[in-house]
Amino acid sequence: MGHTDYQAVDAVAVVTMSSPPASLFDEELSDHLLADVERASDEGKRALILQADGAVFSGGADVSMFRSRTISGARELIGRSMPLIAAIEDAPFPVIAAVHGLCLAAGLELALACDLIVAEESARFAQVEAMIGATTFLGGVYRLAERCGPARAREITFGAEQYTAATFERWNIINRVVPDGEVREHALDWAQRLAKGPTAAHAVTKRLVRYGLAHGPREADLYLLDAATPLFESHDMQHAVGELLSQGARKFRANHNQLVFENR
Repeated sequence: MGHTDYQAVDAVAVVTMSSPPASLFDEELSDHLLADVERASDEGKRALILQADGAVFSGGADVSMFRSRTISGARELIGRSMPLIAAIEDAPFPVIAAVHGLCLAAGLELALACDLIVAEESARFAQVEAMIGATTFLGGVYRLAERCGPARAREITFGAEQYTAATFERWNIINRVVPDGEVREHALDWAQRLAKGPTAAHAVTKRLVRYGLAHGPREADLYLLDAATPLFESHDMQHAVGELLSQGARKFRANHNQLVFENR
């Protein structure tokens, strides 16, 4: 049975999955992760890191859940984890997946729901569902397509082969590759920098990306008028604009790290 550890590091929630020995994804782990994402939102956290204990990020789903499932039973099983994917994508803060070791199947689908992925050099990624006559049950193939295009998404999913972190970075599936042993430190530094930024604006950015992918740029242009224009009345935007105008562009850029965003 999988479980999680939730820690608060200033304004960052750090969620560590634990499901030894292979970090398999199961119903209990899904429930715990959903509760952690909701807790971070309720506590007003400004960023979240998803990481894992043990030798791997995730070996995929616990396939014992798949034995002798009827169609209705399969719908119930898959539907139970869909709210977790939605919660990560809809969270009002950036979510970073910190990946080490293997990141397979459901584990990769979980990482793909995150806004950003940073991985160690030795990490390996795969959608291996085809090996058991299955497809990506948590939306992995079309979330891959969002990042690397439909042809690559089919290749990755059809072939069930493992890929290096460097390859996935080159294909725009993950954001950054770091030396082994440094992924947690790098993810925390990145999350803390994001948490100090305009998280109200970051939340709108997340919504715009998802809406644009679902409806296309022209529809998103109309959605933007409702989603983004309230930022004009936010303290963050007006304070930052005032600082830019008073300091000038060069000084403002130099002092930008000292700017305090309050998310209001």
